[in-house]
Amino acid sequence: MRALEKIVRRNVIGFCYHTVSDRQLPHIESLYRCKSVAQFRRDLDYLRRFYRIAGYDELEGTRGGSNGKPFVVITFDDGLVECHDVIRPVLLEYGVPAIFFVTTEFLDNRRLFYRQKVALCIEAWSRLSGQEAVAARSEIARFFSAEVDSDQALIARLQAAAWKEEPAIDSACSTLGVDTNAYLRTVRPYLTTTQVRTLASDGFTIGAHGTSHQRLGVMTEAEARSEIITACETVSRIVAGKGSPSSVPFAFPFNGRDVKREMMRTIRETNTEVGLFFDSTELALEPDFVINRLVVDDPTGATERASNLPARIRRAYAREIVRPLFPQHARSTS
Repeated sequence: MRALEKIVRRNVIGFCYHTVSDRQLPHIESLYRCKSVAQFRRDLDYLRRFYRIAGYDELEGTRGGSNGKPFVVITFDDGLVECHDVIRPVLLEYGVPAIFFVTTEFLDNRRLFYRQKVALCIEAWSRLSGQEAVAARSEIARFFSAEVDSDQALIARLQAAAWKEEPAIDSACSTLGVDTNAYLRTVRPYLTTTQVRTLASDGFTIGAHGTSHQRLGVMTEAEARSEIITACETVSRIVAGKGSPSSVPFAFPFNGRDVKREMMRTIRETNTEVGLFFDSTELALEPDFVINRLVVDDPTGATERASNLPARIRRAYAREIVRPLFPQHARSTS
């Protein structure tokens, strides 16, 4: 690892989680796997032993080739309720900082993310038997105007659904008996505004993750600009007076691919409430106002004694070493 750090110099390594849980969560189970509390603790043990975990206020100005070991920053996207109920107590016990990026329209369980509607559809469909499953598959294929000739094809089509297809997703929910409003009322998968303020009062940073978790790269520049500024302004109002920084960091929903960095620079220069940007392209180089992160929810490779983060970090360094060999895959930072 020391050799890799000398070859690929980075001052900050970001880690992105979404949630941590010891129980099954139907709204994410078919989307991605998450770590247990014990596995998350082993991640923190490893990071505390080999790195210094930095708070958001330490990140400005830390880019540009430090000779020492990089800082690490721990972040959580989407604003799921486990951030307060499960993750917060562990972070407080360990005494480490973190950034929680919330999608503002999900707060107080006002709206269910379209991808999590998909997860509930897949879970409901998997419980159907024989002819019921075949009939539902045919109906859902019609909603998406797609050829779906197998169970695997149905799941793949649902998982590939885009936010513009939310009406078709809602129709699939209706067919499968998924009551998303009831789910929001009873399961309450997202943070409340009060819980967000508690996290801020504890000293954690609250960031913005868009208003409705739409991919910015498919928006017009004006739409993307509005999405960033509106989300940051909303978070700023929520945590006003709770000890959070004067500017609000912004994490791209999905990723920041195809979002012009020069536009982001201009937004920061003209809107004081907009802080650093966070993307998810591992250790790829960025302008000094963008911090990249490794998405580390997946517990694959973790054991009862060891974290899987060392292997993930080494792979990320290795990708950066070979990246210049494949310039066609490098995303422009312009």
